[in-house]
Amino acid sequence: MLVNAETSLHRFCARILGWGADREVAVEHAIRSIELATDYSAALVLLGETDLVPVAHALHRCALGPEHPFFLCDRHRNVGDESARSAANEASGVTAFHAARGGSLCVRARRLPDDFSSMVALVRNPGAAVQLIICADARFDTHPFLALPAPIRVPSLRTRAKELPRIVDEYAADAIAELRASSASFTEADRQWVIEHNPWTLPEIEKATLRLVALRISKNLSRAAERLGMAPVSLSRWLHRRRLERVPARDRNASLQPRDWNPPPAPRGNRDHGRNRR
Repeated sequence: MLVNAETSLHRFCARILGWGADREVAVEHAIRSIELATDYSAALVLLGETDLVPVAHALHRCALGPEHPFFLCDRHRNVGDESARSAANEASGVTAFHAARGGSLCVRARRLPDDFSSMVALVRNPGAAVQLIICADARFDTHPFLALPAPIRVPSLRTRAKELPRIVDEYAADAIAELRASSASFTEADRQWVIEHNPWTLPEIEKATLRLVALRISKNLSRAAERLGMAPVSLSRWLHRRRLERVPARDRNASLQPRDWNPPPAPRGNRDHGRNRR
């Protein structure tokens, strides 16, 4: 693994596990487990109290790169390609394995595919070239089959309240880089809003920071949605659920809306967006 990649991976593991001195061993264990998984020598196990598939996807991008395929295998999810909301999914373990060659195959321990035994036989093949990631509940932390390599136990953000501002800032920096925005595209007011509205899972924070940056650098909601690869109505609903459009800019020292959000005339054909912003 290249030095820059190692540094990036170490920083990301610290972000999801913690920066304190008491978390250094956990970070080192995580990096060792990831290296074994990317070498196809072991499965990578993620444990936690929330849905860890988005975290698995982020680890995949950090360790292997976004150019490599990432497939979820969940028989309870619709089969489909990757979207702004979710990873690509296959119901069949064998189909997912072949689709994930050269990348990662992720499964939820509580939703294994019906052909899991056939999938395991494929993954165990020395020439498989598939990184297997298993997401499971935190209660399996001391399971005897998970002694080594060590599973990555992602702590609840409820135990990391003091680190929330730094976590938000790091995800905001990622969003700024991804959208090629300026550093001014995410303000202290934005950070506080994220902490108040999306504080309990890492994927929620990642989603919120990316969407706020997209809104800041876009002339209107439709353009922001286009940047994010999602439907304008979906972004509008996300904003409405969090009452973002009702936060007065003057109370935050900066607007949380796009530049012309206060409020812009509804474009023709998009009158519903104007109603959502009332």
